[in-house]
Amino acid sequence: MHLVSFMNRKRARTGALLDKTVIDLGRAYRAFHESAGGRRAPYEADRTVPAAMPDFLAGGAETMAAARRALDFVQERMDDPAAGIRFPLTEVKLLSPIPRPGKIICIGLNYPGPPGSPRPEYPVVFLKAASSVIASGDTVYLPRLSRQVFYEAELTVVIGSRAKHLTPPRALSCVAGFTMANDLGARDLENRTSQWTTGKLMDTFCPLGPALVTADEIAQPNSLEITTRLNGQTVQRGNTRDMIFDVFFLVSYVSELTTLEPGDVILTGSPKLMNGEPAPVVFLKPGDAIEVEIGGLGILQNPVAAEPKGED
Repeated sequence: MHLVSFMNRKRARTGALLDKTVIDLGRAYRAFHESAGGRRAPYEADRTVPAAMPDFLAGGAETMAAARRALDFVQERMDDPAAGIRFPLTEVKLLSPIPRPGKIICIGLNYPGPPGSPRPEYPVVFLKAASSVIASGDTVYLPRLSRQVFYEAELTVVIGSRAKHLTPPRALSCVAGFTMANDLGARDLENRTSQWTTGKLMDTFCPLGPALVTADEIAQPNSLEITTRLNGQTVQRGNTRDMIFDVFFLVSYVSELTTLEPGDVILTGSPKLMNGEPAPVVFLKPGDAIEVEIGGLGILQNPVAAEPKGED
């Protein structure tokens, strides 16, 4: 499934993409439940497939299975647009699939650089703020403090169940699926100190989306093409097979550092080379359009603008 969070009647709801439409999974499950002669109260059906993505993920395998049954039901039987279940994609506002992650765990220096570049002995871990998350289509704002804002396309792991001390072979047991991130950073601010956080936690600096693709649809997360386009021109290209620490190791390693919980995300790093040469460094400017594409996950696209003027 390609799961999304979207706005409906001023509420965030969990849906699935289907033929250029968004299916409200909670309402679809209620319709399925009623068609099957279910006798439980509607609110009990709603609890089985919760409206909010964090609650949906916390429901684990039971919720995923119920959502699949609901989606199958809609595909087979539900064609009535008045049912409030199916919405044209052009008529809804997609949010980040995880609108406010509990933890945004980022991995730096996880792809080879030019010859002679240092190779980390352990994953380089840093954090971003939940307030930096925006959706595909939302505007990236360039902060007044910086003139060197840079893009980084990253495969992103979405945690679906609580986990601690996982071994690499068991790492995907806690993973709900995958999405994409643009790990924006202000290079001039990052270089002020030995810690990168100053340039990483800005508002709008973590576009996520457009969808959470469930793990069963990504057969090999360690073999996905990554492309970034700036104003239609390719400025970044790589493959997750080039990671220094692969997805399985990273999830295992992070689970040793902290308890992973539903709705946490792990950004796995960004390619540094393109066609064997250092990828071009092009700083963003107002009016730019940036796109991230990773095999099977869709396209994450965001316009770029100057930070709005406000009170000093």
